[in-house]
Order: sequence, then C-alpha cells, then structure tokens
Amino acid sequence: MTDKKQEISYGIFTWGPCILHLKISEDFHKLLLEEALASRTKELDYSSKLAGVIKEEYMFRKKEIFLPWIAQILGVYDEAFQKHKNLRYKPEDKPNYLLSSLWVNFMKKHEFNPPHDHSDELSFVIFLDVPPEITKEQEAYDGRSGGPGSLGFLYGEGNRQAITYQSVKPKNRDMFIFPSWIKHYVAPFYSDVTRVSVSGNITNSVELNQINKGKDGKKEFIKPASLKAKAGSD
Repeated sequence: MTDKKQEISYGIFTWGPCILHLKISEDFHKLLLEEALASRTKELDYSSKLAGVIKEEYMFRKKEIFLPWIAQILGVYDEAFQKHKNLRYKPEDKPNYLLSSLWVNFMKKHEFNPPHDHSDELSFVIFLDVPPEITKEQEAYDGRSGGPGSLGFLYGEGNRQAITYQSVKPKNRDMFIFPSWIKHYVAPFYSDVTRVSVSGNITNSVELNQINKGKDGKKEFIKPASLKAKAGSD
C-alpha cells in the first residue's frame, strides 16, 4: 500500500478582541514629545484620576492639535476591526469618534500600572521615549512573563489551552489601540531612567446632546480618515 500524502486545507476562527500595533510617523512622534514636555506642569497634573502608581502624569494642554494624526490612525483601526470580524470594509460606515482624554506618563523605576480597564470605547498608548537601559533589562530577563517595563493584555477565562494573555516590549514610536474594556497593565522596571508614553481614550458614536463642551465651547469630533495600511508591517 502506497503511503500518499494528502493536502489538507484549514481555516482558523478569529477570536477575542482586536488589538492593533503600529508605528506612528516621525512627525507625529516629534510633536507629541514636544507637547508632552510642555505639558509637564503642576496645573495639568492628572495622576489622581488614573490607576497607575506613577507620580508624574499630566493632561495635554492642547490635545486638539493631534486630531489630524489620530483621525488617520482611527481609519486604520476601523479597517482592521472589520477584517477582524471577517466583514467587508465599508468606508461609508465609519463612526464618529471623540477624543475624550489624552495624557502623558513620565514613568520612573519601581513605578507600574496595575491591571485595569477604561470606560470608553477605545484606548491607546504611544511610547515616545524608551531608554536603552530598559531594553537591556528585558534582554537579561529570564522568565515567562513579559518582563521589566512590558505592556500586558489580559482576556478570557484562563484556560491553559487558550491564549488569554499577550505581552509586548515597547519601543520608540510603538502605538497600541485596543477596546477600552480589555484589562491591561504595565510592569515596573528597575533602571534609574524615565520612560515617556502617551495614553488616550476614544468615545464612539456619541450623541451630540450628551457631549459636555470643552473650555473653548468646541466639540472635538473625529471622522476616521481613509488610510491604507499593510497588515504585519510593524
């Protein structure tokens, strides 16, 4: 009897939340870092409203200047989310978004963010300045978790046969967008350096009469821009 190899076709079901990883542009990175340093003032202190064990967290003084870049990135996420659901992408069905909050984190040694979630539709984090000392800590780490300074996402019932945990070792210009209800955390590092990152929340499909006006009386709605992105290019 001849042992014949048979060709087997298979498919894998998409499962769980849609988490997008991309690299922001150098121009966007430069503007964010400049404004992050300019917003590092006592008047903009935001630490009391956040879950992190981080002393220096500040609101951005002018978050509206970032909207053109964020609009493009939300267009990428919207397209990726439709593909994640195995649906045909329809640019005309883009939702309206509102940038509800934006802040900068100056994270130092021994500080951390415990597992937590947010109340909005989408959340994101952008890493602006990751000192090489943290990278060296991660390279020297011998363990099964993400290690020093890692960003972790938790989802699911914890069955060992399922993937319920993902961790990443962030680098400069890395951006992660994810549903706000996903539990996430940031592990501490131990080098005497400061890592700078930006976090924000996005509200989706908000009714006009439910929006509180900002100090300038404007509502900062964002329409995701059409921007093609190659999957797996990060």
